[in-house]
Amino acid sequence: MKGLFKRILSSVFMVVVSMGTAVGQNPIIKGQFTADPTARVFNGRMYLYPSHDIESPIDELKEWFCMEDYHVFSSDNLTDWTDHGVIVSQNRVPWIKPDSYAMWAPDCVEKDGRYYFYFPAAPAGEERGFKVGVAVGDKPEGPFMAMPRPIEGIMGIDPCVLVDDDGKSYIYWSGMGMKGAQLADNMMQLSSEPVMIEGLPEGFKEGPFVFKREGKYYFTFPWVRKKTETLAYAMSDSPLGPFEFKGIIMDESPSGCWTNHHSIVEYDGEWYLFYHHNDYSPDFDKRRSTRIDTLSFNPDGTIRKVTPTLRGVGVSDARSRIQVDRYSDVSKKGVSVDFLDKSNPFDGWKVRIGKKGSWVRYNSVDFGERPAQRVMANVRSAKGGVLRILADGLSTENVIGDIKVPAGGGWMEISESVNGAPSGGIHDLYVELADGNDVEVDWIGFDAMPLTEGAFQTGAYRNLFAEMGYDPKEIDRRLDDIFNELFFGKNRIYFEVGDSMGYVSDLKNKDVRTEGMSYGMMAAVQLDRKDIFDRLWRWTRRYMRHDDGDNKGYFAWSCKPDGTRNAHGSASDGELYFVTALVFASNRWGNDTGIDYLAAARDIVDNSMLKAGKDNAVPLINLEHKLITFTPDRWGGRFTDPSYHVPAFYEVWAEWLGDGRSKFWKECADKSRRYLHDCTHPSTGLTPDYSNYDGSLLGRNMPIGDAFRFDSWRVPMNVALDYSWSCADRDWQRGYVERLHDFLYSKGIDEYVDQYNVDGTDVKEILGAGEYKKLRHSLGLVSTAAAASLVSTDMKGYEFAQKLWNARHEPYDDGYFDAYYDGLLRLFSFMHLSGNYRIIFPESNK
Repeated sequence: MKGLFKRILSSVFMVVVSMGTAVGQNPIIKGQFTADPTARVFNGRMYLYPSHDIESPIDELKEWFCMEDYHVFSSDNLTDWTDHGVIVSQNRVPWIKPDSYAMWAPDCVEKDGRYYFYFPAAPAGEERGFKVGVAVGDKPEGPFMAMPRPIEGIMGIDPCVLVDDDGKSYIYWSGMGMKGAQLADNMMQLSSEPVMIEGLPEGFKEGPFVFKREGKYYFTFPWVRKKTETLAYAMSDSPLGPFEFKGIIMDESPSGCWTNHHSIVEYDGEWYLFYHHNDYSPDFDKRRSTRIDTLSFNPDGTIRKVTPTLRGVGVSDARSRIQVDRYSDVSKKGVSVDFLDKSNPFDGWKVRIGKKGSWVRYNSVDFGERPAQRVMANVRSAKGGVLRILADGLSTENVIGDIKVPAGGGWMEISESVNGAPSGGIHDLYVELADGNDVEVDWIGFDAMPLTEGAFQTGAYRNLFAEMGYDPKEIDRRLDDIFNELFFGKNRIYFEVGDSMGYVSDLKNKDVRTEGMSYGMMAAVQLDRKDIFDRLWRWTRRYMRHDDGDNKGYFAWSCKPDGTRNAHGSASDGELYFVTALVFASNRWGNDTGIDYLAAARDIVDNSMLKAGKDNAVPLINLEHKLITFTPDRWGGRFTDPSYHVPAFYEVWAEWLGDGRSKFWKECADKSRRYLHDCTHPSTGLTPDYSNYDGSLLGRNMPIGDAFRFDSWRVPMNVALDYSWSCADRDWQRGYVERLHDFLYSKGIDEYVDQYNVDGTDVKEILGAGEYKKLRHSLGLVSTAAAASLVSTDMKGYEFAQKLWNARHEPYDDGYFDAYYDGLLRLFSFMHLSGNYRIIFPESNK
């Protein structure tokens, strides 16, 4: 083990691809432009409704603002933002000119449980100028239904709505001056004549944002007092004035961005200013990006001026890629910031620390409860140098560790052991050049670096074995050996039949299962073995598929090797993997090589959805709970199996199945993630083999299934897959793996057994495997516990992964040998940890 840690703690390796984007600094949204940000708090979560600058597809707007749709984003910590996608587009609202590209600053409010999204746009027809429309939804992220006509009586832009304490609502806009009016109860009509907002300074004004605090109404707005926009405000005792001008909230942009547009909101007891600058487009200020800084008030209620910062707000996790170029403070000399790649500004920035003694400070870094064991940085330097990492000051006693940067021209991730990391809690991080010259820093982090985006977004996969120092060629060779041993070795589970078929056998039970056949197909498509895939599918289609009756389109879960059925019922995980593997086969090989893979996948799903109301069969997915059934029949349809839950599979279906149910499959993914929270023990991280749909134990009806046993071994591996592909539930998933690894570690990393009650106590009844009935340190669980290390930011993860690397697939001391289940879980887990279990995109998209 010492050799392992020597490789990890003093390793230097080149970065091939970025494993995710950073979070928590200004600008807050990366990968797209987000201007005119309106922030609102709904149900304890922050929602952001910006406009969306794009490169103009038409010549007349090449040098002007160009926006065709609106996205909505949300966050519960102001650092990690979820893009919920497009909610309104110019070509889906009947009254809008469909090629106007003038979807300017919007707003959204809630009233009586419904959400009203207000937006300006250019109307179709001969009429010039702007009108304001409204779209209505039942959730703050939508979907929203745009009303067929704009609000009568409003000609202008930048709507803002205030829902007052007495239930009355007011709408404000700009256009030939600042105006306001009361809204009707339906929130879609004016109930008063518009009035001009008086008491404001002379000069161009737009973008009103009105809020109420301690009985006072604040009318805030962008105002050109010289050449570019400031943010200014006035106050009143009445929602429509008269207002008294009070002054400036934010001065003109230091970057020279002509516009600024904003919103002000209270969240968890703090006030925040959302605004925009042209950070990602310094040479063209018509493409803007949202920022956040804190805002405060004087005792008399007036607003203190806000100075824009790079750091922004929020607490950054020490075990993340901390973008120190977004610093809180900096030495007077020797530090500069520039794009990593000027041709791709969304890649972010680097900080250049040019001379010895120069430094940057990055505040509010949370080290959690576990002391960090290593520090890592992505750096480069032509001349070489030493970066000193410190906490809470520049004195010797504050040193966390030094990073020695070798001379050379390329970016390198360098990992070094720490010698004085904070024991926990929130600290300010300092990065100082202790020796050398001209060191460039992309990011700093501690321990293992987590993903912030999944492979659906990045196309990148973590290779944990490479991080541990193993040669990529040796990793590939080891994977080939594991696959060939399982499919073609002396203890193989794969058998070919004639010229065109084959099956995977559970040797200990002497049968062929949909589980094994679908797993075999998934392995084959992942590793580009079309010959094996097609043989398995032909055998499955011939011997296992029900061609008529209530079960039409489903597959008999167990057959003899000669094709005779042992059981006629289905097991839902087999169908789950069949569909996903077939979609991937369609993406990889197309549908014109003898098998129409996509049609076969749709056939399974379409037949399943027709089961509603059948006497003896039910849909694969319980339609009420949107969760997978244990078996798709009247008995097994009443509960589920945690190990069947692979949420990212549904996102694959939503993207490429093409069955017209994309929204439903995305909802299934969300429900599945929520279910895993509910069925997992809060201390041990263990799950039962079966549970009710609410995650509770089945109890006396199924006592064997209430414990963590063979089925539930797969849950850690499935969580790793969902994290790697989607990363949509990363915070919970990291906590889950931490709890699970802590529990197994507490039992001894070489001694934990394969069955426990979910609270970690010993089981009273041991579930047998074939003819053997014994607790053991099973290779299958060793494998999936290792796969979970993809999610881990703790050094324990490397230890679990090392155990899989060293493991051998051989009989246990009592003679028991499981070629099938242990073998498949070993293969899948090794694929995960080597970055070879992937989303297979259509060939045309590569």
